[in-house]
Amino acid sequence: MPRPTRKTLRRLLRRIDGFIFPPLCIVCDTPRPDNDRWLCTSCNSTLCALVINRDGCPRCSQNRAFRTCACDVAWDHPFSRIRSFVDYNDTTRSIMHQIKYQGKRGLAEYVGRLCGSHADMAEYANSIVVPIPLHWQRLWKRGYNQAEWFARGLFAGVPGITLTTGILKRVKSTRTQTKLDRSERRSNLSGAFRIAATGAATINGKRVILVDDVITTGATTAAATAVLLENGCRDVQVMSFARD
Repeated sequence: MPRPTRKTLRRLLRRIDGFIFPPLCIVCDTPRPDNDRWLCTSCNSTLCALVINRDGCPRCSQNRAFRTCACDVAWDHPFSRIRSFVDYNDTTRSIMHQIKYQGKRGLAEYVGRLCGSHADMAEYANSIVVPIPLHWQRLWKRGYNQAEWFARGLFAGVPGITLTTGILKRVKSTRTQTKLDRSERRSNLSGAFRIAATGAATINGKRVILVDDVITTGATTAAATAVLLENGCRDVQVMSFARD
């Protein structure tokens, strides 16, 4: 009888390990299928349902099943619209925590692909996609920009997309926006962004899709949009994974 090879033994040990210590869902810690790197079947279905069934306002993207927006009469943003794919709830909050604080950049790309697969992305063909940049200190600490990785997944397969991380720069290290009100957020972000030396020529007369992870008041994206428009951009639309 032939002796088992090292490859066969490693495969056997992985199976034993997977049986004793099954891979767990990053949201609920229950076992997940081997073919899903992140979510169990239930949480995957929940996330897909959040994307598919969400009744977002076509302009501000507030979920009309829970909130009545007033954007038709009180729109004061420099960008033309927001499009978010899920609400910021317990499930998506857990996902964002894993992405931002547990080093799971691949998860950001995964949820981007999932959102894109359940949406008509054809209207964004031939756009310039700009992820909201991090200040270099935060980027160095985290190691990656979660908005960039979400955008990679979201626009995968959309023709003519130019995804750039060099046009828009974050030059001011701002404190967290979480506990600030609307006016404080705007003040906190004053002077936070600028266009790179060669960026204006790239965006001149073009439509830009500005991508962030979570939209709350829109203060961050508004500050970034103002800089883009000042440098010749024709139109800015905002996209995010979640809407708070």
